[in-house]
Amino acid sequence: MKIRNGFVSNSSSSSFVIQKKDITAEQLTQINKHADEAGSESWGITETDTTIEGWTMMDNFDMEEYLEKIGVVIVEWGCHQ
Repeated sequence: MKIRNGFVSNSSSSSFVIQKKDITAEQLTQINKHADEAGSESWGITETDTTIEGWTMMDNFDMEEYLEKIGVVIVEWGCHQ
């Protein structure tokens, strides 16, 4: 797996990990409800005690733009090819 800071383009899949300590409770709720804005192009979201992780098989919803919109700026992006 490649780790990059920033958005991964031209990828068959993408993923991200956000440390919960770096976001507010409201941002966490918004990430979990992103499908309301994305419609059928939503990302898979998994929550652990310390992180929230997301993945998609296609770059079909601009999650980086959405996270910036809700004020989340510290994100590690991964690329699977």
